[in-house]
Amino acid sequence: MENNLGKCFKLLRESKGLSQKEIAGDVISIAQLSRFERGVSNINADTLYHCLENMNVSIAEFQCVCRNYLQNQTLLFQDEVAKAFIEKNTLTLKHYLVKCHQLEISAPQQKFYKLNTIVVKAVLYQCDKKEKVPKKDVQFLVDYLFSVEEWGRYELWLFTYSASLMTSDLVETFACEMINRTQFYQEIPENRRLVNQMLFNVINICIERSRFSLAFKLLNYADNLKKDETDLFIRNAVKYCRGYYLFKTGNLSGLQTMEKCAEIMIFLECHSIAQQMLDRISELKAETSHMQKELTHL
Repeated sequence: MENNLGKCFKLLRESKGLSQKEIAGDVISIAQLSRFERGVSNINADTLYHCLENMNVSIAEFQCVCRNYLQNQTLLFQDEVAKAFIEKNTLTLKHYLVKCHQLEISAPQQKFYKLNTIVVKAVLYQCDKKEKVPKKDVQFLVDYLFSVEEWGRYELWLFTYSASLMTSDLVETFACEMINRTQFYQEIPENRRLVNQMLFNVINICIERSRFSLAFKLLNYADNLKKDETDLFIRNAVKYCRGYYLFKTGNLSGLQTMEKCAEIMIFLECHSIAQQMLDRISELKAETSHMQKELTHL
């Protein structure tokens, strides 16, 4: 890992046309910096931070370069699972389920392999209700989340894609705890994106379960969450959830809002997301039609 960090650092420095002398300044000797870039030795976190400052590179930028260079398998896995969920690609999810289960068997002492397996099961269940998740697996995941005092991106990912397995009270406990931790996401775009995704999923779960007071609270929170005007997906997702909430609480105009949001996704060629939106809209229209028929027969 340290060898690769040095190589990533060198890539950034050279891409900016900066010399080792310019970066080293009075923070580190040129010889030490050279050894770090060649992977011969490591440097401490403070020194790395100051060297990055001398390059006008943020920690987040450096992390991004390292992530691409190292091809972080965990992040690739999480992205693939998220993509399969959006596309409702059960074949891909079953493929990952087999791989996760194999890793779990090969290293039973590694709890993260088991947690990954459970999340894939959870996502598969959301795509196909025949794929049940054992209660003991849900309890294992919940116990883990309760055991971690300071959630990071991994824990947020776990909760986002497994919330549908949890009781409404647990969903509320975890969601409220997460939104109270403003320092986690306010200044880091990637964290804001993850929290927004969590809110989008959890709000939908709350509405489906008729937990309207919590859905309303989270919707207002999502509306007030720091967003750039370029965050088009998040803005559209919040409006879609707002429309869904309005419809389920008796305001039929919410359906028009949902349809407009789906049209935006179609226009932007986000076809998988648009299809998910349209599927739910069709279900709601069918529910309304069925209710109207029942009323006419009274």
